[in-house]
This record gives sequence, structure tokens and C-alpha cells, in this order.
Amino acid sequence: MHYVQKYLDKLQAPKLNNTSLSNGYKTNIFLYCNYYSFYSQKVLMALYEKNIDFEPIVIDITKGEQYSQWFLELNPRGEIPVLKVNKSIIPDSTRILDYLEMYLDQENPPLLEVSQDPKVMMNIVKFRELIEALPAGVITVGSFFHPHLSGRPKLPFILPVREVLKSGDLSNSKNLRRLAEENPKAKSVLLYKAEIQDRKQEILTNEEEYLKIINIVDDVLSQVEEQLKKQNDDSWLCCDKFSIADINLAVLLQRLWELGLDERFWAFGKRPYIENYFVRVKQRDSFQKTIPGLPVHVKMILTSQPPIYVASAGIVSISLVITLAYLFKKLIW
Repeated sequence: MHYVQKYLDKLQAPKLNNTSLSNGYKTNIFLYCNYYSFYSQKVLMALYEKNIDFEPIVIDITKGEQYSQWFLELNPRGEIPVLKVNKSIIPDSTRILDYLEMYLDQENPPLLEVSQDPKVMMNIVKFRELIEALPAGVITVGSFFHPHLSGRPKLPFILPVREVLKSGDLSNSKNLRRLAEENPKAKSVLLYKAEIQDRKQEILTNEEEYLKIINIVDDVLSQVEEQLKKQNDDSWLCCDKFSIADINLAVLLQRLWELGLDERFWAFGKRPYIENYFVRVKQRDSFQKTIPGLPVHVKMILTSQPPIYVASAGIVSISLVITLAYLFKKLIW
């Protein structure tokens, strides 16, 4: 695999166009995130959309870095994303998006106050809340347990990764309880998260319960389709301006597409307005900066092997090598 590593070493992270500060960084805004995290992606896209200079600090969730001692001191819930602006710490993607809108430079392009029309503003709030209420984690991992309910998955959720993530999710409750004992300051929060994880497992492994969630997604997308029908061809979800509701919708559609659920919800003419919207939104610069491409997928899979892949079944490791070889061929031919 040395030829793969040699290629990956040439990959460069995007450069930031800002001036150096006294702390050695080029900005005083830091985002603790992971480019594969659904909730991180919403904040990343908003930051890029608003042209805010920031420094991404990538947290390796494949190795549980969000539960390390230093990160639990930053956010006792052990969750990403977390925004740090000077000495202010803002956790939770919804709170961060509101913070970006209300407290940072008002000259940045708005994502919330994009219209003077009260009806438009009501629709932005409505669709933002509808989409934010969908449990992205349950939708994602549940598709691993019930693959027959979706179509063909795409990167990064190909078979080896799906199996590893499914295995990791099954052991998550146990790991959270162990971490609770090792981190007394965060014990109550971690134990609460372990209980939530136990309840989540009941849904994930029960097809009937998982289908209830899928049906809710279907209902939300029906409302989105009807809303898009009312817009002009060059408009977005609620008006001619790209809004915070579009951020949520774009990231949701991308995740559903990656899971192969596009075939269930909108592909092949099932919901043509959503299908057209997804094609358009993928062309936005902020979307392309947010969503990892094929070279990043390969690098993630390769570099995250220990310890997450080592503990997996042998067949998964073999499949991983085959998959990487196939992906590398796609990169060079």
C-alpha cells in the first residue's frame, strides 16, 4: 500500500486567506469539527457561505478523540462541533449557527435575515426546525442495520466502513460508561449519553421502529418538494436568497444520498424538484468546500485503521484493502 500513501502525502489542505495573529494562527475563530460529521458539515458550510475566516481543528472521531480528557474539558458532552471565538466556547450546531448570525461581523452575508417578507421568514424558521428535528445519527447507523431499505451506498459509507461503524455503535454505550468512570467531572453527562445510546439501539435494531423514522423523513421531504414547487427556477428553498434552511437541507440531502436513500426519496423522478435542487446546491462553492471528495475519503479510510479497523473482523480488513485498491485505480486512471 506504499504507493497509496505516497499519493496521499501529496494531498494538501485548503489554504486560508487571512492575516497572521500574535497567537501564531491566522484567525481568532476556531472550529473543533470533523468533515464527516453531519452536524459539523452544517457549521462548516455556513462559515464558508458567510466567508468567515476560521481555523478548523479536526477531531478524529474514528479514534474517539471527542472523549479525550482535553476535549471533555472544552465540551463535557463530548460532542462536535464546538466553536471557539476568543475566550467564548459555543457547542451544538444550532447554537453555533445562531451565534454566527447574531454576534459576528454583520457585514457577512446573512443566512437568517435574508428577507423583509414575514411569510418568507416564517418558512425559513419552519423548514430549519423541521430538518433539524430529524435524528441524523439514527438515520445513518440505522441504514447499516437495515440495508435492504436503501439503495446503493456511496463513499464514505461503503461496506467496510459501514460494518466498522455499526460495530462501534454497538459498543458505544459500554465505552461511554467506562469513560464516565475515568472522567469524574463529566461522569453524569457521559452516563446520560450512555442511556440515550441504549434507547437508540432499540430503534436501530428494530426495523419497524426505524421505518417510523424513515416515514417521518419522507413526510418532511414531501413538504420540501411542495415548497420548491412554489419557487422560481433560480430560487432556493424559501426565496431567491440562500438561507439557513438551505444549509440544513443541503447537508441532509447529501447524507441521504451517501446512504443510498436518494433512490427511496427523490431519485428517478420521484421528487423532481428536490432532485433538481440537489444538483444545483452541489455546485455552490461552500458545499464543495464542506463535503469531502474522493481523495479525502481514501486518506480517511487509510489513516483511521488503528485502532478502529484493527479490532474489526478479518473479513472487514480484507474488504478494506480491496476497496482501497479499487479507489486508488479510480484516482489514477
